[in-house]
Amino acid sequence: MRLPTIAVGSAVTILALSGLVASTASATPGSGATPSHRVDATLDKSQDAKADGIKLKLKDDAAVRSFTLTYAPGAYSGWHQHPGIVIAVVKEGAVLRKLPCQKAERFVAGQAFTEVGPHFVRNANREATGASAVLLITQVVPAETPLDEYREDLPKPRCRS
Repeated sequence: MRLPTIAVGSAVTILALSGLVASTASATPGSGATPSHRVDATLDKSQDAKADGIKLKLKDDAAVRSFTLTYAPGAYSGWHQHPGIVIAVVKEGAVLRKLPCQKAERFVAGQAFTEVGPHFVRNANREATGASAVLLITQVVPAETPLDEYREDLPKPRCRS
């Protein structure tokens, strides 16, 4: 049986840097999402762990960033991507996550999803009087990634009908 792998290293760095050439003139920045309680740590490259069908292997040192992200009613992320890999756990409420040219998926409290590549997230409750959605975020990035580089705004993808 093949184990799922989370690899962080130079390949992730290349992907993150290659996105920097995209034009931000038509970027779609978010609105109403507030990060808080950020904690940063480092995993050294000697990590090579596997258990219960899950494998974590690091090619280089990695930074781990954990924080809470609150989406107010009607809030959205805008189209964006992150360096590395993001694991999002829905703590409260519900969000819709959309990948390019695909239908949105709904995630509710107690569910989790990953963010790799372009995506858009919004509070599933569009009503101004509704509830906030709270996500617990863990982001694993190459260790040399600057602290202020946690996301890159992107233009809305063009999809064929």
